[in-house]
Amino acid sequence: MDEQLTKALRNRAIQLLAQRDYSSCELSQKLMLFLRKQFEPKLNRSVKRQRYGQPAKTFFVSEDSYALDNTINNNIDSDDLYEQLKLQFNQQIANVIDYCVANHWINDDEYAKKYTEMQARKGYGKYRINMELTQRGLSADLIQSAFLHVEIDWVAIAAAQMAKKFKQIDKKDLLQKRKVMQFLLARGFSQDEIKLAYCDL
Repeated sequence: MDEQLTKALRNRAIQLLAQRDYSSCELSQKLMLFLRKQFEPKLNRSVKRQRYGQPAKTFFVSEDSYALDNTINNNIDSDDLYEQLKLQFNQQIANVIDYCVANHWINDDEYAKKYTEMQARKGYGKYRINMELTQRGLSADLIQSAFLHVEIDWVAIAAAQMAKKFKQIDKKDLLQKRKVMQFLLARGFSQDEIKLAYCDL
């Protein structure tokens, strides 16, 4: 079963990575979701069979024809399925991630840099990007390293976003200034960056 499971997970990882880059944490979550989608419909059918007094069938993943281990409880509800799958298959998923890293298909350092540059081009600031990379499972040290190794003028980006959003800026208009501040803060720029961008107008 382990070899069949590993093969299925590797195939799914390759499919996902062919579409876009992922962090190792993101890909792990996607692979766990893949397992859940495979097993949950079969779990539901098994529960229905038990309700009608019929014996529960062993779960099978049709794509690669491997059986779900008997430690998965037929009576488990869908909310607990994810946690039980994590307990049972974390090591196999970790092995697949290691395989992808060894083949240079995943590199969290490069992912952080590319993601930072991509989001900066979209007009977002460091705080917003930091939050998004954290949500993607990257460490604070790795994120800060990415910021240090990319050449981005955050003040210039803030100024460009301000000019795009507010066609005419009146520095004497305090209400507009607050709106500018709120807008750029929401996009992830620091107050110092916003002040510098405002002064450069």
